Amino acid sequence: MDTEWLKNLARLFLPVYKYESDTTKIAYAGYSSIKKNYYARLFDMNKHQTFLGWRLFRQIPNLFKTFNLDMVIAEIGPTLYQHFQKMNGYIVPEWVSMRINIDRPLSEICRESVSDFSDVKRKIRKYNLTYEMITDQVSLNYFNDRFYFPFITKRHGAEAWIEDLSAIWKSSPTPILIGIRENGLIVGACIIRKSEDSLYLLRLGLLDGKEEYRRHGVIGAIYYFSLIEGKNMGCRYMDVGGTRPFLTDGLTKFKIGLGAEFISRQSPTKEYLWFQINEHSVVAKEFIRRNPFMHVDKDFNLVKSGT
Repeated sequence: MDTEWLKNLARLFLPVYKYESDTTKIAYAGYSSIKKNYYARLFDMNKHQTFLGWRLFRQIPNLFKTFNLDMVIAEIGPTLYQHFQKMNGYIVPEWVSMRINIDRPLSEICRESVSDFSDVKRKIRKYNLTYEMITDQVSLNYFNDRFYFPFITKRHGAEAWIEDLSAIWKSSPTPILIGIRENGLIVGACIIRKSEDSLYLLRLGLLDGKEEYRRHGVIGAIYYFSLIEGKNMGCRYMDVGGTRPFLTDGLTKFKIGLGAEFISRQSPTKEYLWFQINEHSVVAKEFIRRNPFMHVDKDFNLVKSGT
C-alpha cells in the first residue's frame, strides 16, 4: 500500500520539541526519534526535551521569536519544498550517497597522499585478513542473524531500523556476500551488487557486532576487497552507500578518507530537513562554521555550506 500521501499529509502539522543547554536552544519539528536524537547529540544536548505542542508548517519559522531559539530543524516532504525554498535557511538531506571512482590504477586509489587505504592495507596484513565471495541463501540467513542484526542493534540500540535482507537479496539477479576472514574465521561480511557501471555495498555487519573486529580494520577490509572485486567486474564506481550530510560525522569522515565523493544530484521525491539559523546567534554561526554540511540548491544539487 502506498503510504507516501499519508507522510506528506502528516508533514503539514508537526510536533515540536525544544532542547536546551547552558549555551544553546534548538527546536526540532517532526516525528522521527532517530533524527531528533541524532541532532540533539550533534548539538551536544542531553536527550531531555520539552514538548512545545503542534504547529502547522507555516508556523515553524515563527518559533525563533516565540522561544528565542538559536536554530530550528524541521522535517519536510516533497509537497513543502517550494514553500521552504523561499525561506531563509538550508534544505538538508537526511542521508547522502557517496561513491569512489575505481576506474583508475589501484596504486593511485590507495596512494597514501590521497586516501586512507594504505592504513586499511596495513591492518589487513597485521590481522591476516582475507576474503571470499559467497552466493548461497543459507549464508545470507546466517549473515542476518550473526552479523547484520547484532551489528545494527549494538550501533543504534532501540533506534535501529532492521530491514528485510531477503528482499534485498532477491531483488538482485546475482546476489553476493563478500566475507572477511581473520585467521580463517569469517568476522565481517557485506551484501554487494553490480548494477550497470557501479558496484554497490548494500548492508554490512560484524560477527556478533563485536567492536574488536572494527578495531582490527574489518570494515575497511570490506571496502578494500570490494574495490578489488569491483575492478575485476569492470565497474567504474564503487557506491559506498549513504552517510550523514555533516562533514564532521564519523562515518562521513571515514568514507571521505577513503577517497569517496558525494553524488551531487539529489532526488526531489526524498524527505529532507529544513535548517533555520538565527542570524543574530553567535552560537549558531559558530556551530555552522565548525560543522560544515551538504545541502541542496534550488536544482537539487548538493552544495557545501559556506560556499
